Amino acid sequence: MTRRILIIAAAIIVILGIAVAVYFFFFASKPSELIIDTDPFGNTGAGNIDGSGSLIEGQGAGTVVGPNFVRITEGPVALGVAAVDVMIPDVTGGVSTTSSSTPLVPDVAVRFIDRASGNIYSYVTHARTLTRISNKTLPGIQEASWVPDGSLVYARFITSDSESGEHIATYALPENGEGGYFIEQDLSQATVVGSTGLFTLVTSTGGSVGTIAKADSTGAKTLFTSLISSLIVYPSTGTYFAHTKASSQTDGYGFQITNGSFNRVLGPLRGLSLLPSPSGKSLLYNYVSGGVTYLAVIDLANRNATALPLATLSEKCVWASEVTVYCGVPTTLSGSAIPEDWYQGATTFSDRIWRIDMTARVATLVIDPTQVAKTSIDAVALTTDPKEDVLVFTDKRTGSLWLYDL
Repeated sequence: MTRRILIIAAAIIVILGIAVAVYFFFFASKPSELIIDTDPFGNTGAGNIDGSGSLIEGQGAGTVVGPNFVRITEGPVALGVAAVDVMIPDVTGGVSTTSSSTPLVPDVAVRFIDRASGNIYSYVTHARTLTRISNKTLPGIQEASWVPDGSLVYARFITSDSESGEHIATYALPENGEGGYFIEQDLSQATVVGSTGLFTLVTSTGGSVGTIAKADSTGAKTLFTSLISSLIVYPSTGTYFAHTKASSQTDGYGFQITNGSFNRVLGPLRGLSLLPSPSGKSLLYNYVSGGVTYLAVIDLANRNATALPLATLSEKCVWASEVTVYCGVPTTLSGSAIPEDWYQGATTFSDRIWRIDMTARVATLVIDPTQVAKTSIDAVALTTDPKEDVLVFTDKRTGSLWLYDL
C-alpha cells in the first residue's frame, strides 16, 4: 500500500514538472523584442513594407504616365519629402557655370525615405536619375520632416515591446545615414522650423507642451503650455498657429500663439483645419457647415475672410509662395463624417490638382490624374521646390510618390 502511494506521488511530481517546463517554454515572458509597427500614423499606403517592388537606381528612373507627370515610386514612402535645387553635369553640352570643364545645369532633387527599408533616395527630376544616398535600415518610417537643404531628416515610426508597449520614436537621420540619433520619445509632433530649428509637441490628457530647439535638438526651451490636448501646430515665420483636432461633429478653433499665449483667430467652426502662409500673414482654412465642406482664406491684418472657388481640406494643400497655393481637390467631397473618416482611412478621394492665385482669387486646373494617367490619386504632403519648378505629392491610398513638372 505504501509502495503504491509512493509511486502515485512520484508520478504526480513528474507530471507537475513537465507542466512547469511546458509553461516556461511556451508561455513565460520572453526578453523584450523591438518591433516596428507597419502603420502607426494612419492609413497612408498601409500594409506594404515588405520590400516588394524595390526601387531601381540609375537613369530613366520613375514611370512617365503623362506629359510632365511621373510616378517616382510604386511602393510607399514616408510622408514628407524635400525638394532641393541642385546643379548637375550637363550631358547635352550646356554652358559651364563654374571654372570646371564640366558644364552644369540646374535641376531639382527630390529626397525621400523608402518606407520598406528606411533608406534615403534622391530623385533628380529632369535627369530622371534615382540614387540611394543612405542605406541606414529603419523599416516602417511613416513621417519625415526635412531641413530645407535635405541634409537631415527627422524620421518618425512606432516601436513596441512586451514590457513597455507601444511608443512613437523620432530619429534624426543625416542624408548619408551616418551619425544618427534618437530624440525624445512619444512626441506628438516633430517639425523642422526654418533651417535651424526643431519644434516638438508633447500631448497628454492634461494638455500640451510645445518646445523649440536647435536642429540638432540642443538648446531646447518651452514655447507654450496649454490645457488643450488635441492640438495640431504649424510653425510660420516668427510665429506659430494651431487648431484643435478637426471633427464634423464638434466645434473647432484656430489660434495664433504669441509669447506663449493663445489668441483665437478662427472658430467656432465644425471640421476646422488650417494652413498658414509662409509669412504667417494669411491662413488657408476649411470647415464644414450644413454637411458641406468650404475652403477660405483669412487676412490676419484686417481679419477679412474670403471664400475660395474650390472645396478641399487644408491638409491637401501647400503654399508655394505668399500668393500661390496648390491643392488636391476631390472630385466628390461628401459624407456625414468628413474629415474624420478621411483621416482614419474609412474613405478616400480622387483628386484633381489645382493652382490658386490668392491675389486674383482665381483657380486654374493643373492636372487631372484620372484623365492624364488613368489613375486615381488621393493627394497629400504636397511640396514644391523653392523656384516652383516641380510639384511633388503622395497618394494617401498607396503611399506612392508622384511628381508633376510645372
